[in-house]
Amino acid sequence: MEVKLFDGSIKTSEAQYDYVMKKVGAAAARLKDAACAVDVRLTDVNGPKGGIDKQCSIVVTPPGLATLRVEEQAADYYAAIDAAAATLKKSLARLLERTKANGPR
Repeated sequence: MEVKLFDGSIKTSEAQYDYVMKKVGAAAARLKDAACAVDVRLTDVNGPKGGIDKQCSIVVTPPGLATLRVEEQAADYYAAIDAAAATLKKSLARLLERTKANGPR
């Protein structure tokens, strides 16, 4: 599993980068031995206007399964990362359970 962070014009700090790798890595731990890509994108939706506009999008492409995409918004990046990682963990568990029950596609 390879986790890539795309931050565009945000320019994340080393602490934010490490936080993303830790949280998303833990959320996608069920795929740690799979050869798949995990893309994390951090954006500021409204720019300098403010508000609840920090967005974290995670796209996972597990081998042999459908692409999984989650997006969450929050007031700051850490909250958005936490929410997206939690949603990813639940969605990934549901996808893998469904696949295990019905067989691979």
